[in-house]
Amino acid sequence: MAISSIMGSNNNNNNSYNATAATEGTSSADLMNNFMTLLVAQMQNQDPTNPMDNNQMTSQLAQFNTAAGVEKLNDTLNSVGTLVSSMQQMNASAWVGRTVLIEGKSVINNSDQADANKNFSFALDSDADNVEVTLTDKEGNAYRAELPNVKAGVQSYSLDDLSNFEPASPPEGTCYDVSLSATNSSGDAPNIMTLKKAKVNSVAFSSGGSLLELGIDGTATLGQVYEIE
Repeated sequence: MAISSIMGSNNNNNNSYNATAATEGTSSADLMNNFMTLLVAQMQNQDPTNPMDNNQMTSQLAQFNTAAGVEKLNDTLNSVGTLVSSMQQMNASAWVGRTVLIEGKSVINNSDQADANKNFSFALDSDADNVEVTLTDKEGNAYRAELPNVKAGVQSYSLDDLSNFEPASPPEGTCYDVSLSATNSSGDAPNIMTLKKAKVNSVAFSSGGSLLELGIDGTATLGQVYEIE
């Protein structure tokens, strides 16, 4: 029984249906009230020789009950989502003072100083037979080495892990920009992303989620963090 049929059969002047009795709400409760109002009107005005189909009425009631259940489930899921978001924001506050890996240019320093950064990181979306690492100094001189059989995911290496540079070993006491490319013997090129380190100075909270304040490295959302050190 479609709702439109409720307005149909055998209306008369002595027992007419008042359309204003139904509300115009869109919630499941409002829709059910409208349905019941229209159902009573049809029962009052049905043709005795062609009465309502009970199976259609039962089916219609089942559909409205399903709609009401779905609405309640959506409300529950929204509440759970809000709770999870709040917990994520509170957990993010524990990241203050920690170092994270985010997308960005990686720079290493080939010197003997104790605080010299010789480490670099990247993320691979699939295994690579070979990762070519290129170190470029400020004059544009490039030095290339290879890392064989690198697994997918976030990977970290040191300058000491590289050998057999071409055309020669990079001079010491110099800073180098790190660029990367990945290949497989099959000919495909896995996607590789250079990562940089950044320190979390503070965490800002908003309706859109937590925002990590990274000082000179800007800001990052939780979804932009590849790894926490």
